[in-house]
Amino acid sequence: MASLMACLLLSSGFALTSCDDDDDFGTNQYVGGITLNVFGPSPVARGGELRFLGSGMNKITSVTLPGAGDITDIQVISPEEIRITVPQSAEPGYVVLHHAKGDITTKTLLTFTEPISIESVAPLAVKAGDEVTIKGDYLNLIHEIIFTDDVAVPETEFTAHSRYEIKLHVPAEAQSGKIIVSDAAEIPNYIYSDDELVVTLPSVEKPVDLTKAKPGDEIKIKGKDFDLVKKVVMPNGDEVEFTVNEAGDEITFILPANVSDGSIRVVPASGVEVAVATIGVALPEDVVADPAENIWGGDVIKLKGVNMELVTSVIFPNVADAVEPSAKSATEISVTVPEGAQSGNLILNTGSGATVEVAVSTLKPEEVAFDPAPAALAGTLTVKGRNLQNVTTITFAGTTAVEVKNPTATEFSVIVPATLPAGDNAVELTLSNGEVVDCGNVALSAPECAYATVLPGEDVEIRAGETFVVTIANAGVLTGVKVNGQDVQYILNENTLVIQVPKAAGKKSSFTLVSSNGEISYDIAVIPATHVGMTIWEGMWQNTGWAGNQDLAWGGYDWSQVPAGATLTLYMTPTVAADAWWCVSLRKADGWANLPDPIPGQYDNPEGGVVAVTLTADVLADIVNGNGLVITGSEFVLNKVTIEWEISLETVIWNAGWTCTGWGGNQDLAWGGYDWSTVKPGQILRFYITPTVSDWWCISLRHGDGWGNLPDPIPAQYDTPSLPLEVTLTADVINDLVQNNGLVITGSEFQLDKVTIE
Repeated sequence: MASLMACLLLSSGFALTSCDDDDDFGTNQYVGGITLNVFGPSPVARGGELRFLGSGMNKITSVTLPGAGDITDIQVISPEEIRITVPQSAEPGYVVLHHAKGDITTKTLLTFTEPISIESVAPLAVKAGDEVTIKGDYLNLIHEIIFTDDVAVPETEFTAHSRYEIKLHVPAEAQSGKIIVSDAAEIPNYIYSDDELVVTLPSVEKPVDLTKAKPGDEIKIKGKDFDLVKKVVMPNGDEVEFTVNEAGDEITFILPANVSDGSIRVVPASGVEVAVATIGVALPEDVVADPAENIWGGDVIKLKGVNMELVTSVIFPNVADAVEPSAKSATEISVTVPEGAQSGNLILNTGSGATVEVAVSTLKPEEVAFDPAPAALAGTLTVKGRNLQNVTTITFAGTTAVEVKNPTATEFSVIVPATLPAGDNAVELTLSNGEVVDCGNVALSAPECAYATVLPGEDVEIRAGETFVVTIANAGVLTGVKVNGQDVQYILNENTLVIQVPKAAGKKSSFTLVSSNGEISYDIAVIPATHVGMTIWEGMWQNTGWAGNQDLAWGGYDWSQVPAGATLTLYMTPTVAADAWWCVSLRKADGWANLPDPIPGQYDNPEGGVVAVTLTADVLADIVNGNGLVITGSEFVLNKVTIEWEISLETVIWNAGWTCTGWGGNQDLAWGGYDWSTVKPGQILRFYITPTVSDWWCISLRHGDGWGNLPDPIPAQYDTPSLPLEVTLTADVINDLVQNNGLVITGSEFQLDKVTIE
């Protein structure tokens, strides 16, 4: 704006103004208040436009011109600009702008040009390319003619130009409206014609009704002036090719495959759209599915009706990807039911974007019965009926799910969870497509083998290496106890059972009561024994004058069993005064050489007589290869040396190294590469990854069969996740991996370093 003002002030056609000093209205240029910075053009033509530039111009209520009085018809362009039309009665003089708090008077006089005028424009009804004649006076001062909408014709294109007349051809882009004659100055004089020029457009008597038209239909529309058409636009905004006959009264085009409901428009060079047809696209009608019931993944169904050739794809409930027809005609299409499809409405997509819905239902278990009835807790329950082959899970009491293995169409068997309450329990069957079927109740009785009647409460902490207590029934048939499949010691006192937890037990553990007539397993949460701590030297060894303690060298301690990251701590008592110097130094046995970084050559005056050292992989390797650790230094008594570390519960299940680009797939953990049936809900997969790009990358976890997506909560892909990527495995995810041949790792632009499970 500042550069524009500089141009305005320097041009000869502008006038400077006075400033308003009213405190309520600031005078900073274009910043605030009400300030007039410049006005023009001056001289101006009577009947032309006068512009005022400044700040707060939208607050001007009237403008006084000498000889013309107060003008209130003000065109507000913006807060910085207003315009008025100069009356024919206006005379030279100072201009006054009025606002609510005062007036602004220009510093310079407003002057006038010769009285440029427009007497007539003929003809007023024109077509692009026609010649128009403008008559008036002082038209020799006009250098530009402007048509609506801002279509300018310079004087170099006039076909005639004199004081009294201008002739020119109507440009193709011109629209109907008033003509402006302009002197083409920096801020030009604009003089408008009194009458509006009417520019011919393509036209029809009324838009043609194309209801029931189909993609591929040839459309012919009669009208006028179609020779002006530059494009034909469909309702969705797409353009199509067209032809116009020699007479210009008929236009022809083909409806595209994606035509949708709405108006079809023709557009001339002026950009004015003219509706020539309205369309209600034909849709498939009277559609029925054959079969509509008992469908399943892999089945082929036919969808029959009218206009079926318009169907481009079909979406099945619970399946994200659309299925294209394998065969199609005007009366029917054939589609293969995708895996995972559920009961609900099929959505038939058409090229126009319109859809039609058709109800279908999937194959469900029928005539379900239980054997035996009642069934014993922890005993075998056989479920019989029809259509049972797709059952993946049976859920008791709405909370306890049991995986179903190898079901047939007529039956399957499961072990009833021992933790269920005796009595009637609701039963639901989950199918491989995710649908759940209510199958009534099953009566359950107490187990005949030993079983727990009271389990540890949620507030009881069960720690690895310690014991916990349960109350059991049928204690007389108990023959053993296992934790995570490992036989453990136990104490049985009537119905009270004390169980020893192995030190290696993980967070997600289970214990099994083994009886002479069966066994029952229960899940338990264990606090793992992850901390290892031990004293590896203790006594009183005095060091003066750099003697060396070699009890932890030359085979005195097995340093090869220590993991990187372990902490070595020395406890010492200085033998000098509190303010006197003493030190301790750690060396390897061979040659008493210094250890590598970060171990310094010596520790001077250790605070509290304690030195704690983190043993890196390099330091440990140096100690092992150098025949152990020597402790030396001066002026202290060594009391104790301890070592401690944390046991990682992570187990590496893959670390071969693999680079993923362009959605390649690593199938090392699929197709039997890892036994996913050993994994328990709540365990964590960790993916250690190095991105190979600096911006976007992703990883996607799929199951082996067809590289299909895993169920919730696993997303279709992880976009640029934080690392390492941690994924908690639910029962549904584990079941999916087991049933669909393991884990495939895909995505783009990363290097997979290792995969662990905890």
